[in-house]
Amino acid sequence: MTVPKQIHEPLLAVESLAVRFGGVDGGFLALEDVSFQLEAGETLSLLGESGSGKSVTAQAVMALLPGNAEISGGHIAFSGEDLVSLPRSRTRALCGTQMGMIFQDPLTALNPVFTVGDQIAELFQVRQGYGRRTAWSAAADVIDAVGIPDARHRLNAYPHQFSGGMRQRLVIAMAIALKPRLLIADEPTTALDVTVQAQIMELIGNLQRETGMALLLITHDLGVVADVTDRVAIMYAGRIVETGPVRVVYDHPAHPYTRGLMSSIPSLDESDGPLSTIPGLPPNPRDRPSGCPFHPRCSFAKPVCAVERPPMRALSGGRMAACHFAEEVVRLDPVS
Repeated sequence: MTVPKQIHEPLLAVESLAVRFGGVDGGFLALEDVSFQLEAGETLSLLGESGSGKSVTAQAVMALLPGNAEISGGHIAFSGEDLVSLPRSRTRALCGTQMGMIFQDPLTALNPVFTVGDQIAELFQVRQGYGRRTAWSAAADVIDAVGIPDARHRLNAYPHQFSGGMRQRLVIAMAIALKPRLLIADEPTTALDVTVQAQIMELIGNLQRETGMALLLITHDLGVVADVTDRVAIMYAGRIVETGPVRVVYDHPAHPYTRGLMSSIPSLDESDGPLSTIPGLPPNPRDRPSGCPFHPRCSFAKPVCAVERPPMRALSGGRMAACHFAEEVVRLDPVS
């Protein structure tokens, strides 16, 4: 199936996506009504606490959902093609060439029993039909491009012979080797020190500017997002609750959950006293609250919030939010 062409067609369009995990008890919805768009050359960041649905969203786009999960509703369109209904062979071809992914843990993304040269060269051999010598030369070029010194000699090394930062660069090299139009980076700086984090994000940014690829960044690091992204989408309990330009959302959140996240960022100007936190815990996906799923933790909640789920609606500043009282939240003092 091909999605009908529009006057302007985004590179990636996710519409009303729902993902269900099965089980003997009937399972549960991990994602519900998730919608967003991503233009070529643009960076969109998915933000939220662990368990909010960020990684499941990425897995759904890349057709990497675990065996007990399925897309139960909605569409994912990449350059006009509906990935949900495409044959498996076509989806795999797109994911290998047009779309790339950086996984959270480089140790699990790299095979410990093969050299990094074998693993990267295989991409060129399988996807582009290169011979072994040409593929190894291309592998050397790509790991040189991600800043690994003495690239041709390091091709014969194994993953455990690299530092954490260098392994992450290798994972990036594999993800961008075939020059994808879309790169999904799932927590690309997890467990790295601050200096290496900055280097990795600078590397991704440089690659994006050079190639024009779109970037879907999945993270819980609010500081990283502020520096590199164009737009943000805030996820809570399997849904997007606010989306818009990064500076608008950061400075004047329209959803109480977003405001809670922004308020929790430590400030150098306010070193005394406890850090601001969001009370309570995210809901169990098998037993989400009625109405707005955030209402048990929300200081703005009123009786309507417990019975009526707020729809996502457009607000000023080019953003959208799913809150009954979004206008009141926006009018509060800017988050410092």
